[in-house]
Amino acid sequence: MKTLQKRLGIIVTLLSLCLVISACGKTAEKDYDIYIYNGKSQNADALAELAKKYEEETGVKVKTFTLEDNPEELRAEMNLKTPPTIFTTYTDTMAEWQQGGFLLDLNNAQSPEFKQLASEIPEDIRLTTDNQNNYGIPYGLEGYGYVVNTELIGDLFGDDVKDAVIEDLKVASYPEFEKAVLAFDNYIKNDKASEITLNGTKYTLKAEKSELAAQLTGVFAVAGSETWTYGDHMVNVALAAAFNNAVDARNATEQQLDSLKGPLEKYAQALDFKTSHAAGKTGPIERGGEFINKTVNGYDQAVQLFADSKAIFLKQGNWVYANIQKVNPQIVDTLTFIPVKLPLEQSDVTAEGKSVEKLNSSISVFVPSYYSINATVSKEEQKKAEEFLLWMNTSEIGQEYIQNKFFFIPYNASEDTKLDNSLNNAILDYKKVSNTISNPYVGAPATWARTYVGQYIMENYLNHQGAWQETDYTQIAENAINGWKQLINAKQ
Repeated sequence: MKTLQKRLGIIVTLLSLCLVISACGKTAEKDYDIYIYNGKSQNADALAELAKKYEEETGVKVKTFTLEDNPEELRAEMNLKTPPTIFTTYTDTMAEWQQGGFLLDLNNAQSPEFKQLASEIPEDIRLTTDNQNNYGIPYGLEGYGYVVNTELIGDLFGDDVKDAVIEDLKVASYPEFEKAVLAFDNYIKNDKASEITLNGTKYTLKAEKSELAAQLTGVFAVAGSETWTYGDHMVNVALAAAFNNAVDARNATEQQLDSLKGPLEKYAQALDFKTSHAAGKTGPIERGGEFINKTVNGYDQAVQLFADSKAIFLKQGNWVYANIQKVNPQIVDTLTFIPVKLPLEQSDVTAEGKSVEKLNSSISVFVPSYYSINATVSKEEQKKAEEFLLWMNTSEIGQEYIQNKFFFIPYNASEDTKLDNSLNNAILDYKKVSNTISNPYVGAPATWARTYVGQYIMENYLNHQGAWQETDYTQIAENAINGWKQLINAKQ
């Protein structure tokens, strides 16, 4: 009897414990109204703060959780009973979430005001598979080109013409840019001051070098060991000659891929020229083993060279601002962008509405990440998500956080927006005059840019000294096109 009582006691205790755990679990499972899974650590704390502000204003409780670009963790979260209401999506992960039925098409939003906001996202930065559906609200704009210190340009040509030189560098043709680089190189190596022509206007280098100009060791600061600087950003300019956006690139026919031969040959030619005029600690750095050595010629070293005024140009984006600020805070307010230029001919350009002049006077501006709404959560939760995203992107406090706490460029920034970041403002200046191109490279197969472009060039060309031949440009282009086709065929 005692044994039976004991057993019954244990059972009752266990049942009671289960009920307690179950009750607690229900509370712990969902003590919020919407849950944001944020994949960008840069704005983690500020997003949590903004969520609190929203709760204070509306009574809607927003849970935030941040983990930088971790697809496995997000997949696990999506399979919970209470998955994220809003989650971070990227162009290259969109297909997975769409096929899984997780992406709400914002064309079908419940809130009319939010639906209007989503419909006004410019086509070239929309998260879409077919230019019709719309799967996300942009975090903010990013852009890249050749970063240049305007004060250094003033030291090279004179403060009275520095602004004019910068403006003419932005729209100069490739032949003009190439001749300017050669003049800079001769000035750095041999103290030869000469005349250059930019956008049809003549400028003369100062006969006597200033303190800044005397520190120069080469024209370009190149992160020689980073495959992404070749395979992602610079090659994107070549792809923009054939594709207006990532959707066009993703849906490319074999004929369109074959039309990339000319642009990719010109890309290889420009890369050859650029890396032939790379700066080092004490002078021009020759291509070879050291050039692609991460310990001596990586991203950090390139930033250091530029910040120390040992190079005139650095191909990077607005994200480099903080790194330059750490090295030399005195120059960050003087920075701007000029476009990455290629020796394209009009016959190379097949994208609708594009021209050689337009491509060589534009910088790449794009959206790296988006807020997407989970189509599997309740309609009520989806509507609350819409209302939060609308508030964040239109309210005064939301804009304040995006600009000055997240340090993003609002994708819907007005023409009079001014930010506390010179490179962000430079991007807005290009956007105002519509001198921007999109990021078609993210529409290429996932491993193409790094493997068939960046890694191939590093292993077969940048790892060796000596001049490249025209046949090398052709081989680089053909390898890239064939690699793209192989990756497509492997999926089928």
